[in-house]
Amino acid sequence: MATVAAAPLPSLLLLLLPLLLFLAPISALHLPAHSLSHRRLASSRHSLRPSFHYAHRRSFVPKRYILAENTTRGVRNNTNTSIALPPASSTNISTPEDHHHRHSHKNRKRNWILGFFSGAIAGVVSGVVLSVLFRLLMNCIRGRYRNPGGPSIYSPKHIKRVEELAFLEKDDGLAALEVIGRGGCGEVFKAHLPPADPAHPEAPGMAIAIKKIMKRTTESAEPTSDEESRMLDRWMRQIRSEIQTVGHIRHRNLLPLLAHVVRPDSHLLIYEFMKNGSLEAALQGVRSGEREMDWAARFKVALGVAAGLEYLHVNHRPAIIHRDLKPANILLDDTMEARISDFGLAKEMPEANTHVTESKVAGTLGYIAPEYGQTLRFTAKCDVYSFGVILAALVVGRMPSDNFFQETEEMSLVKWLRNMIGGENPAAAIDPKLIGNGYEEQMLLVLRIAVFCTAEDPKERPSSKDVRTMLAQIKN
Repeated sequence: MATVAAAPLPSLLLLLLPLLLFLAPISALHLPAHSLSHRRLASSRHSLRPSFHYAHRRSFVPKRYILAENTTRGVRNNTNTSIALPPASSTNISTPEDHHHRHSHKNRKRNWILGFFSGAIAGVVSGVVLSVLFRLLMNCIRGRYRNPGGPSIYSPKHIKRVEELAFLEKDDGLAALEVIGRGGCGEVFKAHLPPADPAHPEAPGMAIAIKKIMKRTTESAEPTSDEESRMLDRWMRQIRSEIQTVGHIRHRNLLPLLAHVVRPDSHLLIYEFMKNGSLEAALQGVRSGEREMDWAARFKVALGVAAGLEYLHVNHRPAIIHRDLKPANILLDDTMEARISDFGLAKEMPEANTHVTESKVAGTLGYIAPEYGQTLRFTAKCDVYSFGVILAALVVGRMPSDNFFQETEEMSLVKWLRNMIGGENPAAAIDPKLIGNGYEEQMLLVLRIAVFCTAEDPKERPSSKDVRTMLAQIKN
């Protein structure tokens, strides 16, 4: 039997295998009989002819089997014949027909095995090639493999075309924009994308926030001191970390990076504009009487930040440590939903590691865990400590930098709160603007969770998942 070539696809092989297995035995039954040579048939023709015709009349068995059987009988009855054949009952007979049958069976088995493995290998290779092509297609759609000098779009849902960001590539593209903030790495501008509907050009497009990060280039002036050089290097590490981390994260309580534009002198990071600003500005406005923020809104912010922090620590792989969680990095959207932002200091933590060692000071005073100042090791429990300070600020209405705590014996929000919760009147720690709303019991429970999160020993602090679970139980 001819060797069957392996099919390029497993599906074709599976269709042909049943047909081959069905036809192989049938073809074996119709093979010509080669058990006797022509010389033996010629020498015994006269002695076998009567019994052959007699058997042919009595039986429907094929002639070749009767021929072999009657040949044996003829040899026994006629002693004068010269044909010497072994007894029919012998088990050591190996005829050419049996050899051919075994050889065909081996060929079929070998061809089946070769076809099976060839089809399996072809299927695996095809799957790998298709997965690579699909990944390349998705990366091209998301803008990761565009021109390195042009914009990179991470959210095609919000920014559908690169042309929508063409105004940012001009030299004076930011000159006419409104400055809404300044930070350690650069300025933040507010702008609008082109109208989504060309038929209504009067309707402005989506509002975006543009974070400008200055970068060091060969044409720029060299730093005048080692301190300036370290600052520039820190900014470059910060922007690279932010792009690598935020560009691929999607969660309702995390501020996503929409696009990245590279300019000769700076990096431009495009975010969705948050109408209600930061939590820090909101609490300061409440303190000064310019804004109102009831307990329901504050508790909603607490739940949102806890959910976002749980995603970074538990659901995202590898886990991410924010390292600078504070009210200024928590933005509020139109529905007062919290969005954790500013991942410039975020670090991806591999699963095999439990901490990130940093040679430079990270975080903000008042929100940094005490063990970090001694070991410079930032763990997920350090983020939990920072979140505990935010919980305390939401209920107390004061931030750690408030002059009020400088006049107390503890000179610290965390220590002051721990003494107040353990004292005779823990309700005195609640913001007076929230007293009398009927939620005092909930607010005291939140303050106890804040004390739990800011424990001196990091082993005694809960995980971000436990914190989110406790807050959800309070709500229910």
